[in-house]
Amino acid sequence: MERCTFIVVYYAFFKWIFLLDDHYSPSGQVARWQVSALRIILSLVVVLCFSVAFHTYSSAIEFNLIYVVILTSSFLAIACALLIASKRFYYFSAHTLLVAIVAASVSMNLFLTDLELAKVGSMYMYSCPIIALMLLGYRTALAYSILNIVPFYMIINNLDVSGLTGIAQQLPDADLYITGLIFLFFNICIPLAIARTIVAAKRLNKSMIIANTHLTDKNELYRSLFTESNKAKIIVDEKFVITDFNQHAIDMFGIKNEFREKAVNLAHVFPSLISDVQNVKNKIVKYKSSYFKVNYQQITMSTNYRVYDFYDCTQEQLIKQNLSMMEQENKRLRFRDPQTKLPNREYFEMQCDKLTAKSQKGFYIVVTQCANGEYLNLKLTKAESQALLISAYKRLKTMPDGPLLCAHVGVGKLAFIIGLSSLNELKSKHLMQVKSALDETHNVFGTQCQQAFLFGFAKYPEHGKNSTAVLNNAYEALKLANCNRPFSSYNEKQTQAFIEKYEISMLLDEALQQSDLSVHYQPKVNATGKCIGLEALARWNSSILGDVSPVVFIPIAEEYRMVSRLTDLIIQKVCAQIADWAKAGLPSVPVAINISLIDFSQTDFMSKLVKYLADFNIKPQQIELELTETSLEANQAHSLRLIQTLQAWGFTISVDDFGVGYSNIARLADYPINKLKLDRSLISQVTSSTRQKSLVKAIHAMCEELDIKCVAEGVETQEQVVIMAQMGCKEFQGYYFAKPMAPDAYLNHIKQHGLVFTQASASSANQI
Repeated sequence: MERCTFIVVYYAFFKWIFLLDDHYSPSGQVARWQVSALRIILSLVVVLCFSVAFHTYSSAIEFNLIYVVILTSSFLAIACALLIASKRFYYFSAHTLLVAIVAASVSMNLFLTDLELAKVGSMYMYSCPIIALMLLGYRTALAYSILNIVPFYMIINNLDVSGLTGIAQQLPDADLYITGLIFLFFNICIPLAIARTIVAAKRLNKSMIIANTHLTDKNELYRSLFTESNKAKIIVDEKFVITDFNQHAIDMFGIKNEFREKAVNLAHVFPSLISDVQNVKNKIVKYKSSYFKVNYQQITMSTNYRVYDFYDCTQEQLIKQNLSMMEQENKRLRFRDPQTKLPNREYFEMQCDKLTAKSQKGFYIVVTQCANGEYLNLKLTKAESQALLISAYKRLKTMPDGPLLCAHVGVGKLAFIIGLSSLNELKSKHLMQVKSALDETHNVFGTQCQQAFLFGFAKYPEHGKNSTAVLNNAYEALKLANCNRPFSSYNEKQTQAFIEKYEISMLLDEALQQSDLSVHYQPKVNATGKCIGLEALARWNSSILGDVSPVVFIPIAEEYRMVSRLTDLIIQKVCAQIADWAKAGLPSVPVAINISLIDFSQTDFMSKLVKYLADFNIKPQQIELELTETSLEANQAHSLRLIQTLQAWGFTISVDDFGVGYSNIARLADYPINKLKLDRSLISQVTSSTRQKSLVKAIHAMCEELDIKCVAEGVETQEQVVIMAQMGCKEFQGYYFAKPMAPDAYLNHIKQHGLVFTQASASSANQI
């Protein structure tokens, strides 16, 4: 593990130093691969200069060749400086590198007395065009190619310029340094830079392939949105000449393929459409005996083309026409609400019955009311509430493509009809448009009033054989709507479940008031079975319902905002039980209490907790608080402060059910938690799945690095205990050792077996 970490760290370091990732560089900036190639060359030059300076230093001092020390040190300093400045001052560094190579070649000719060796030194300049071509472009490379005529001329004419410096002696083994450097420079330094350039070119080629694939996908998208669309689509130019159309348009309107070549105008097919072409939005046009809703969209690639969508709305238009006729026939006072003067429920049901006799495909009845009705009833007068309802009614009636047959069907409730459509389209389109219109600010007697509306709906004839039954079912669906889920469909099972859940919530509220809940305790043990802690678990035995599972009543407590009262009751009972056990002389072990998101978010949570401990003289070290990951995420700043405060008091903080849903160990690193409880879903497969075992092992290793203790929850077999113990896990909890037990059963077990919980002792305890 350490070796792998070491390799990964060094790989990341080299990747960062040499810029091995080819990110996109904005126009005008140096490409990342160029800086990378420059750094590779400079890094190797630094290594070579350092090696030469280090190796020649003693010899240069011995033979009093101070100029060697000065030259090698100078080139080393220049190379280091250029490496540091290479990213910020790229062009300066690249040009300076080339100048330094020329200077090095010149220095070799000036300070080497061996002419043949000086010729080899002149060859260093031959690398300049290659490096310039990679780093600065072909113009600079051409300039250095021309400059290389000078060393070429000096080599073929045996020109010796060492006499200019008056040097009579050169460094021993100079031929090794000069030829060795030129060998390394041309065989390692430059090839690595070229390799980096080739890699960048390959990546660029791959990006181009991806771009081409993206263009291909766009063509496929065009096919799916236009050619293969399930709507009729027609494209026209600026003169409204038909240029293209899909198969649905051919089938629906009888358009011929020859229209593409004959420059047929759109007016030839839809004469009424061209008269109002600039405002075509949900426009209804008639074609033969059918009605179509038309929208057009400007093509972004060109302002000269438009795409027209045609949607068959014949059924809706027929329903609207039928309803219009019905409204004209039934305008009597008995069908109006006496206070709001709006159509009432009787009128709505009567018109629905007429519609059911004519409609063959069915429709939806929707009932809506504002989400904050109770608040508005307290804030507004009766007249203002009625004015608000009338305002909402008028908005429904004036929507251009809105609902049909609106009516006031109850206190603060409006009902309307939407023609037959898919459930997804009803929610995502029709009801969303209605909600958007109703949720806008209303002007009530000069006062701006904001409200959010909820919707319940039922479908005829699936949810009722007559209008009264369907409307009542829409009422029931409305009860299940809330701000998070404003659209609720009628579901018989959901309605029954809602009633049962509400009845359980009433009984639970009564049980909490009377403290009619008990606490059972499940031991936490080490690998040998010795108890090192307990977890407090709520149990409810109702006189009416019997034993109610925590899986049932705890979510209800959270939904109906009773979970804080439940937590308070559990804490009080746990503190009282710890005090009783202490009086009985039982060994003291920490007791874990589950804390919900709502508890953790309360501002007075800490003060209440401390008060309960003080009432029973319980120390914070005797209590462990088990939080869920959602408790940590709700308000991270608040959660961190509260955890730090709790730990400062001496409480142990653990995260429960880790591994359920989306879990992230990196998030937990931000919080100073003490323990992490691995959920039974992780533990149950460590004996059968190698991947699961590796996952748990990795989580445990990371926890060790973060100094977080791991608790294996839901342990049921000896094999699971052995495997988890081998990983280093020191705390276990599960049916293999003991099931949750009542306080008396725990007391009897301690008296008989002490703090040891094994399979045999657990079986005898269960019998008791």
